[in-house]
Amino acid sequence: MKMKTKQSVFLNTAVFLLLCTSCADTSYDFPPYVITVPVFAVGERAGYYSYAGVEFEFFNTTAKNVSQVTVSFMLFDSETGQSPFIGSNLFNFTLNGTVGPNEKTEHIIPFDAYLYTAPSEPYVIDFFYIAQIVYADGSVWSDTYGIYHTGSL
Repeated sequence: MKMKTKQSVFLNTAVFLLLCTSCADTSYDFPPYVITVPVFAVGERAGYYSYAGVEFEFFNTTAKNVSQVTVSFMLFDSETGQSPFIGSNLFNFTLNGTVGPNEKTEHIIPFDAYLYTAPSEPYVIDFFYIAQIVYADGSVWSDTYGIYHTGSL
């Protein structure tokens, strides 16, 4: 009787592991980029924003040209920890422009259009991640669940 139990446990474990590995998404081995920790900057940056914006650098680690990058993140008030916006504080931005192989670019997302009052302190950026990269050859890399997010509060 013990032999059947051990065989049954072994067989069930083997089937479970086989099912888990067959469904594994290997696109998450490592991301095809490096980014700096994003900063919510308050003040004017001539040519980009008058009151505030999100800034970060993106380094394309692939041998392909990037044509589009989509970022996702949330913003919180640094004093209260609450959303400083009426409605959702989840933002998604698609940034267009070519980033060559092994090239680093700076990205600036102006926030003037989302503000009704200029913040006195920078907002806290939470769960910032590259949601999608579209390459010039039409291929796409995506991180649907924010596996490679920069951190949380």
